[in-house]
Amino acid sequence: MKKYIFILLALFLAVSCNDKLFLEERTYEDDTNSFFKSQQSIEIALASAYSEVQYMVFGNQRGGSEHNWMLFGLGLDTFSTTGGNTQFSNWTLMTSDSGYARHYGEYMYKLSNRANIVVDMIDEHPEIEYTSEEVKNNLRAEAVFLRAWAFRVIVGMFGRCVYAEHMTQEARYDYVMNTREEAWEKLAADFEYAEKNLPSKPRLMGTVTKAAAGHYLAETYLCLGEFQKAEQAATRVIDKTDGNYQLMTTRFGNRADQAKDRYGNSLAAPQGAYWDLFRSSGKTKVGDFAADSNPNDPGNLEAIWVAQIDYEVGVDNWPLGGSGDSWWRMHKPVLESTFAPWIPMGGKNGQRKGSDGKNYYVFTADAVAFPKGVEPAGAGAPPAAVDGDDMTGRKLAYNLSTKMDSLACRSQGNGAATGLGLLPSEWVVRPAGDPSGSIWDDPNDFRGSEVMIQRDPYTPSGKKWSVVKKQVQARVDAGLYSVTAADTINITPRFWKFSDDRHIFDSGNAYYDTDWYMIRIAETYLLRAEARLAQGNKAGAAADINVLRSRAGAKACSANDVDIKYILDERVRELFGEEQRWVTLSRLSCNPKATYVTECYPTQNNTTSNTLYERTRKYGIGYENEERGREAYTDPLGKTRHYPNIKPYNYILPIPIQIIQSNKDVKIDQNYGYGE
Repeated sequence: MKKYIFILLALFLAVSCNDKLFLEERTYEDDTNSFFKSQQSIEIALASAYSEVQYMVFGNQRGGSEHNWMLFGLGLDTFSTTGGNTQFSNWTLMTSDSGYARHYGEYMYKLSNRANIVVDMIDEHPEIEYTSEEVKNNLRAEAVFLRAWAFRVIVGMFGRCVYAEHMTQEARYDYVMNTREEAWEKLAADFEYAEKNLPSKPRLMGTVTKAAAGHYLAETYLCLGEFQKAEQAATRVIDKTDGNYQLMTTRFGNRADQAKDRYGNSLAAPQGAYWDLFRSSGKTKVGDFAADSNPNDPGNLEAIWVAQIDYEVGVDNWPLGGSGDSWWRMHKPVLESTFAPWIPMGGKNGQRKGSDGKNYYVFTADAVAFPKGVEPAGAGAPPAAVDGDDMTGRKLAYNLSTKMDSLACRSQGNGAATGLGLLPSEWVVRPAGDPSGSIWDDPNDFRGSEVMIQRDPYTPSGKKWSVVKKQVQARVDAGLYSVTAADTINITPRFWKFSDDRHIFDSGNAYYDTDWYMIRIAETYLLRAEARLAQGNKAGAAADINVLRSRAGAKACSANDVDIKYILDERVRELFGEEQRWVTLSRLSCNPKATYVTECYPTQNNTTSNTLYERTRKYGIGYENEERGREAYTDPLGKTRHYPNIKPYNYILPIPIQIIQSNKDVKIDQNYGYGE
């Protein structure tokens, strides 16, 4: 028992904000202290495990760090870094001593160990009293779930793993799983246990339930080729056997009564319900912000598992008391700043004297403005009237000299700058019908509309960016002036999924992120569609996909449309930025059980081609201005482009050298392509 006292004390210190609980001196001999033999001690240890999940979602996004975005597909087919020579844009730089690979290896093993502490405490100490045997089983199932989730991520990113079912005091584990299938079988057993023993409703805000286990069980069965079991597991979530979850098609949450967005676009249901999913708080007290965000709204039945943010000290909704909604406080997360519009800029003047002697407006740092009459706190004044455009009554949305504003700039006047920016791939950004190709196959799809992806913002002139850009180009073509590096000629669209359009405070350090989905039932439908496709039931797969497309106002797909490519595309349309894309694309690469994949991606190996490699090559960012030896091709419009610099073996990451070296009694071979 003594070893657990100190472990629990360390975990307690890691998550507690209440110093008063530590004024009483404790010693080695204090084994009989009731606190360390209580249900509360188990709950504290679980809180520490959940804090690791939160950290991997939110905790290291500041200061230019890409770590936390790896799981969500950084550098693959949907988004990447802004620079062309990082390890996620130039994959040859990814090695076994990469800090990025080590980050996930280290923290996922830390999570699994914290979960195993709970399992061992419950199993080895029957004297601990619980409010009921059911509660004891629930708590153990939470720990087993979190352990399985950690190893799911490890297997999804590294392919193989060293596995432990018990707490370890060193960086060594029970045994090496040399194949992914061996690991997936273990995960299936853990998720089966979790689904059987977890409650249908969360114990606390953010804890896992039967439905969360059923969802991941469906995914794991897909990995193993158990397609009927995968369909059955997903169905238990969808038909409410595992809890009261459903796709939201009616308006809900703190802005359910808002009929239009601030640009006048309709938010009528069912499409408006998708917009509601991502709204943050409407309250004006910082501490209420995260708790009141729509992912945690009681009326949101689509949220199966949500990672928590807390903007205020304290931990009100877990056993130690306090005044927040999280077990581990996230200060100033920057989800919205990470995916803020990327506006290349030089000076702030916004004017250029033409060869005809007239002043003309050219995009620079003041390229984007609010509609006339909209004046949020911190918005700057636009330049004077230029070229006959009346700028009266408009306010700048992008102004580095002011506080954070509703366009989610990457810098604040109070000095809280953020260095990380991620770029969505062009195929995600382009609207439906774009001649260069687009993920959006229907212009009426709400998810790809201007309501959710603001491609064409207002300028200080009151005109849309696309209009002014054409005017600028026409003047350049006419020889009135030249475009220079100080001029903005491109703006990455704003994704309203990642940020709010209502920033309440005109000062302070709060970024306006909402709590973030780990699982929505929308993804469960897509897992079931995949399971049905794998069994040859394309009509059933289309029916599941069309549940999502119907809400979005998109045309229905047919059975003939459905293959794995279509499902992966639909996952982007529905889950961009939410889906743990690394796991999805990796499990569908080089997996002989995934027989249905070869219809679209027939070659599956680590030397020639596979699903992750092909999709990244086709849809990933080519970094046209940073060639760096990238292979060139000609696009449908005749332009020379570049393929992303990725190799087939990059479908899994290198096993961190620290893991290989710390398991000195067992030989762990490095993954192919990454050396010894």
